[in-house]
Amino acid sequence: MSLRKRLMLVYTLLVLSLGVPQLVCAAVSPSQLPAKKTYKIAAEWALPPFSYITSNGSFVGASIDIMDKIATYNNLAFEYIPMDLARAEKELQAGRIDAIAGMTYSTEKSGAFDFSDPYFTMSDALIIPKEKRQAVHSISDIRSLHVVLQNRKPVLESLLNLRHSNLTVTRNQLSGMLLLLEKRADVFIGNKWTANVYLRHFRQQDNFIILEEVIEPADFAIAVRKGDDSLLAVINRTLTTMKAKGEINQLMNNWLMSESDVQIARLQKFIQLLATVLIATACVLLFIYLWNQRLKKAVQSRTEELWLLTHHLQEQRQDIADRDAFKEQILNNIHTGIVTFSMDYTVTSYNTRANEMLGFTGGFFKEKNYPPLLARILAHYRDNSKQHQSHKNALTKLEINESGVWKVIYYRLLTLHDAQKKQIGYLLSMTDRTEETRLEQKLVMQEKLHALGQLVAGVAHEIRNPLTSIKTFVDLLPSKYDQPKFREAIMEHLPAEINRLNAIVTDLLDYARPRSPSKEMYPANALLTSLLTFLRVTLEKKEIVLEQSCQDDIAFYTDPQQIRQVFLNLLLNAIDAVEETAEKKIIITVEKENAETGRITIADTGTGIESEQMKRIFEPFYSSKHNGVGLGLPLSYKLLRENKGDIRITSHPGLGTKVTVFLPLHKPEEES
Repeated sequence: MSLRKRLMLVYTLLVLSLGVPQLVCAAVSPSQLPAKKTYKIAAEWALPPFSYITSNGSFVGASIDIMDKIATYNNLAFEYIPMDLARAEKELQAGRIDAIAGMTYSTEKSGAFDFSDPYFTMSDALIIPKEKRQAVHSISDIRSLHVVLQNRKPVLESLLNLRHSNLTVTRNQLSGMLLLLEKRADVFIGNKWTANVYLRHFRQQDNFIILEEVIEPADFAIAVRKGDDSLLAVINRTLTTMKAKGEINQLMNNWLMSESDVQIARLQKFIQLLATVLIATACVLLFIYLWNQRLKKAVQSRTEELWLLTHHLQEQRQDIADRDAFKEQILNNIHTGIVTFSMDYTVTSYNTRANEMLGFTGGFFKEKNYPPLLARILAHYRDNSKQHQSHKNALTKLEINESGVWKVIYYRLLTLHDAQKKQIGYLLSMTDRTEETRLEQKLVMQEKLHALGQLVAGVAHEIRNPLTSIKTFVDLLPSKYDQPKFREAIMEHLPAEINRLNAIVTDLLDYARPRSPSKEMYPANALLTSLLTFLRVTLEKKEIVLEQSCQDDIAFYTDPQQIRQVFLNLLLNAIDAVEETAEKKIIITVEKENAETGRITIADTGTGIESEQMKRIFEPFYSSKHNGVGLGLPLSYKLLRENKGDIRITSHPGLGTKVTVFLPLHKPEEES
């Protein structure tokens, strides 16, 4: 029988088999579906391996198995009806069937039907005769060829966009494959799984090639009537459960794998199992071999380990001896004396410096017969610990002056612990700083004498000028007393020089022995008003601009008279600084520094102070002014310290000077 006649016979048998329904029944349906209803499910009759009629009249395929699973999961009864897809769509719209299994989703069809979640995705492929393999590599090479395909609109629209295309549309894939096998077409476009089934069935798999060109991928789903939400919900819920369990993949693999693929898969599993057994056997043999080799080397290894251990112990002993010698050298060569005690304060060890300081003898290790200096240190520590419990481990000073011998010892007594942090005794470290203290006292005395010399020189210099003027008038008094002009000169200059002497002595006494401040609440506004009262005439005369800014409700807790004297000195210095500059401005700002301190800032646009002068501005009798005494800033600093205040001065030559004074703020409880 010729190939053409065989193909026509198969086609006729498949067509005659339409309308032979297959029924799958189940016992009970779920509550959301009508009870005891048989659902009519349509599927393509010639779309193997998804849905097709076998030679014995059974309607089977991957889509049918999935529907069977859905029926089993939900106790439903499905009646399967094979038919063309076009007819199935009309029957579903007319309501004569309930669903279509294995229908490809498209936007156009979603308007007429409701689709379930997809359970398989595939794209169409090119099936060509083997002799056309050199001419056709992709879809763009089929322009001048006769192409046959099933009526699937997305694929059809893509091919219609190709110029010079010759297309034939069939109702199903079997019709298209028959046209290709009869050589009435050059190319068939359809899913590769169905094409592969037909090629094997007609024994033409060696004469045709399937090019897996991705052409318009499509989702396989189940379509129901528009609005049949109850059936759609059951289908979607069951598909989700089957996907989670991997049942859909298993079903699809059962149908999509060919017999040869199944045999290959079985053979691969057998090979894998055999390889696993061989590897396990090899591992066991290798383990036995390695264990045997290990046992062989055990004696030699143990011998080498014992030798290495002995050598290592010798090295450790030598290392410990070296470290002990190193520590002993350090302890015996440091300038600090170290003494250790047991828990009952029995001396256990001491270094060379401790022996030099304390004069140990061998008997001190056995009993608490301490040397005199060590006994004084321990007694001082006990007395000090009772008074200051929180400073037990602090560095302590012990000053001794007995029998004309004066010593200054600094010591610290610490606790000793073992490796388990358990206390095992005490450690005394001590340093003899007698010579250092003597040297410090000498340096302090030299500094005082130097300061006294500067003070005396300054006083002598300041007093000499008015005394010279007074001496000159006294020397001329016998010879010129009768001259009226001379007497007028005496009356004019002599009191001024005496007043200058009195001011110098008064400032010096205030600096050397300032009176204790009489503190009270002193509002900042009152301070500024008092200062402006004194200086207004001077400021106007010298054309100096004074700007002031005072934060509300600020009051200081100070001695008003002393603080007025301080700020009067500072403002007079600022006036002298801006007197010769182009811009004559002084800015006073009063504000809070924090909750306890106020800040007064005096900034001027004067000539500024050189860095070398800044180092000496608080020295008595040092002044950069021609007629200055040099006691203003030292006296101001002393008065501020007496009033718990502070002063900071910053200056840059040519840019002016800023003086910042900090004073304690008044608190209500201080009044009481």
